[in-house]
Amino acid sequence: MKAFTYKEYIYYKAIFQQSKCDNSLMLCDVEKNYNYKKEINNPHDKIFKDVLDDKKEVVTFLNKMLKLEHTLYALQEKDIEKYNREFITENFQSIESDVIYKKKNQNIFFLIEQQSTIDHAMTYRILKYNMAIMESAIEKEKLRQKDYKLPAIFSFVIYTGNKKWNATNYLINKQEKLFGCKPKKIANFQLIDVNDYTKQELVDGEGFLTKAMLLERARDYEELENDLALIMEKYVEDRQKIFLQRMIKYVYRSKLSNDKYSKFIQELQLKQEKGGNTMFAEIISKKIDEVIEMEEKVKHQEEKVKSQEAKVEKEKAEIKQKEIDIKKREKAIIKAENQMIINMIKNNIDESIILKIVNIDKNKLAKIKKEMMVI
Repeated sequence: MKAFTYKEYIYYKAIFQQSKCDNSLMLCDVEKNYNYKKEINNPHDKIFKDVLDDKKEVVTFLNKMLKLEHTLYALQEKDIEKYNREFITENFQSIESDVIYKKKNQNIFFLIEQQSTIDHAMTYRILKYNMAIMESAIEKEKLRQKDYKLPAIFSFVIYTGNKKWNATNYLINKQEKLFGCKPKKIANFQLIDVNDYTKQELVDGEGFLTKAMLLERARDYEELENDLALIMEKYVEDRQKIFLQRMIKYVYRSKLSNDKYSKFIQELQLKQEKGGNTMFAEIISKKIDEVIEMEEKVKHQEEKVKSQEAKVEKEKAEIKQKEIDIKKREKAIIKAENQMIINMIKNNIDESIILKIVNIDKNKLAKIKKEMMVI
């Protein structure tokens, strides 16, 4: 979503003040530098977003993290739905989380973020996301009703970086403290740090998400190849093969030898079962591959256009600076010329001689004399 300009802000602020609509769009007088817009340009991010778009993967993950698996309350795919919302914050920028799911028929939300780097502002970001979700979901006309329940939001951060996560996942640890008072816990998130798991735990984990986490943790090419081999030794479902193929093709291709790359891709080829789900899955996989390849081409083209635009802007700036320099020189010449005329007048040089030397008309000379008399 395109960011608001300041002029647009002034315009819309006036409309909001005059209207009776709710403040689901929040406006503020101060523009801030922190941009929460999540750019999905990195192939790693695209793969994780792709995995988290799969309901089966998500319910497997949620049941594990919320300790609901093997209970009567375990979530099923039919119990959740994707919550597609983009919000406007006070800095006029859109914020978009990795993925938000909602429990059907209840205001219960599951926010899942994937991080490949440590972010010490994560608790604040989670707070912003939670407030944006709540603002979008609450029925304000029911807020004063005794039995009305506010939305519940479960937040998760999946961290796949090599270094151990050392940022807090509790907002109170980032806040100022009033001594003698016990701080209140709000806007916390559950951290899933890949470094807390063994290779075998990640390989054996139900679903594909833990396997993706293992591959992201690989510290060098050799470890990546070994981890891929470990995953391939396990039974990999067809839908997981699609994810794995995509990761190898678009994320790890440059890190694998040609032999290893060919070997893994061949092992992941889906069997052509006429009319079956596998054949359909492969068709979908190829379509997604085409989309990703097209996105990469578009991204390359956009970068090329941006480079050209930057070049044009630079040339414009240079031309503008040259124009400014020329005007400065012209002013300096005129100033020097006027000073020379003043000096000649002071030395009682004949007017006809001044006109010949400086090549000016009588009107300009008279004007300079008049200005000298004023001074």
